[in-house]
Amino acid sequence: MYPYHHRKYLFVSLGGYWPVHYRYMRYYWYPSHAYDWYGYQPIAREVQGDTYNYYTYNYYGDGTTDSALTTQGLTTVDENTFADVRAKLAAQAEAPDAQTLADTYFEEAVKAFEAGDYSTAADKFAEATDLAPDDKILPFAHVQALFADKKYLHAAVVLREALAKVPAEEEGVFYPRGLYPEEDTLFEQIDQLAEAVPLRGFDPDLQLLLGYQLLGVGSIEEAAEPLQQASLNPANATSAKILLDLLEKIETETNKSIDQ
Repeated sequence: MYPYHHRKYLFVSLGGYWPVHYRYMRYYWYPSHAYDWYGYQPIAREVQGDTYNYYTYNYYGDGTTDSALTTQGLTTVDENTFADVRAKLAAQAEAPDAQTLADTYFEEAVKAFEAGDYSTAADKFAEATDLAPDDKILPFAHVQALFADKKYLHAAVVLREALAKVPAEEEGVFYPRGLYPEEDTLFEQIDQLAEAVPLRGFDPDLQLLLGYQLLGVGSIEEAAEPLQQASLNPANATSAKILLDLLEKIETETNKSIDQ
């Protein structure tokens, strides 16, 4: 992967889809992974750098024992494993497009989000989206910032717009789980949304947003009910169906893995 390291896995592709033709600098620094690569609870190792802290799923050279990793369902990777393949990939690595203003706004938004300044993050993500209207991934980051800032109704509007761009044959739904330095913060925010739903008369917009959040963190069974309720509302029917179809796809693939 160019440039052979990255800052953090920011996005999760819920359907395993990623637009490989995207050459934006922002997705070279902050890439995506599919849940079926590492499971819903990937364990990343942090590597201290001079300027940035990097995250990797390779554990060689960190002193972690094989037995410690085995208990987590992981294995160590020898530094010489596939050395020839790695050399070829490095030679073939392509540089991203030059950094744009949208990339700059995205970077500023990520930093603001990590600092807990969700309002600024939402504004920056919105500016980046305006500058890159064809980007199908950016709006999901905007949704998350609005959600974190408890702008639930606005977040639902942006979520519907984001899902409307999803290719039906690929169901490329993205979830920016890596925005959070601590995942406890994310789960607390989801709990707060779940508590707000009945207080607001089970608003279908909040139901849609809650279903998306639960699906994003792997709470498949819990996501079904709010999405089904949201699907009964004409304004949310199409968006809810996309997420329900994706939910069914994930369940099917999970059951196949268990059977194997």
